[in-house]
Amino acid sequence: MKKILALFLLLIAVSYGKPLIVTTIKPVADIISPVEGEKVEYLIPPGVSPHVYELRISQLKQAYKADLFVFLGTGEPKLTGLLESIPENKKIRIIDIPNLKLLKEEDGEIHPALWLDPDNAKIIAEYITKKLSEIDPANKEIYQQNLQKFLKQVEEVQEYGENKFNNLPDKKFISYHYAWPYFTKAFGLEYVAVIEMGHGREPTPQHLLKIIKLIKKYKISAIFAAKQFYNPRYTRLITDQTGVKVVFLDPFGINKDYIQMLRFNIDQIYRAKTQ
Repeated sequence: MKKILALFLLLIAVSYGKPLIVTTIKPVADIISPVEGEKVEYLIPPGVSPHVYELRISQLKQAYKADLFVFLGTGEPKLTGLLESIPENKKIRIIDIPNLKLLKEEDGEIHPALWLDPDNAKIIAEYITKKLSEIDPANKEIYQQNLQKFLKQVEEVQEYGENKFNNLPDKKFISYHYAWPYFTKAFGLEYVAVIEMGHGREPTPQHLLKIIKLIKKYKISAIFAAKQFYNPRYTRLITDQTGVKVVFLDPFGINKDYIQMLRFNIDQIYRAKTQ
């Protein structure tokens, strides 16, 4: 089973100040940044699909400079080139982050968007705090204080979302891409259908007809999409036949930090179901 992995590139040269952290995607950077107290660098732009993004040579060199390189073990670009190209003078350790809440897809693979469950964000933040404290013990107390502030913010946004959704008469959720199983499970929504039949697989006419019937049956007012995974060609027929709205969510926090991203998605869903 693939899990979130932390790949540590420990430089031979002595590092000064706080460790330099690089990660692959922005949500993970946004979880770690409040803990370290520094802006964490990430390689993959948040406005593109990480399923198909290919790392550039300049980004590989960026990763080589890190004291700590954190990446997701599932759903991201193949990192074989990165791992094989690490210079021999870099020491590498690969560590599984334990106790994550992971969801399997129909093919048995772990769904990659695990940061959309706030409980997983807490686990990641706590684990990274532990590792930062080990490699930078001089700032251990600061990391612990930062962690507690971040955990409080996560708990507040969890409570905010639960309060918003608890009394919704309609908790059924349809999305264009299957990006939201962690989010819907965390906040008590019911995932009933996905338009795209797997990443990059076009929906058949029969599948679109099934979606139309579900929308009419349950009187669903909105389907949810994301910029990174969307083709309006396949929603046009659905909207024409049902009058359903297409409401955009943001699983990567394009212009938002982690907490802002969660709150934005909560508000978008709530408004779509109540207006």
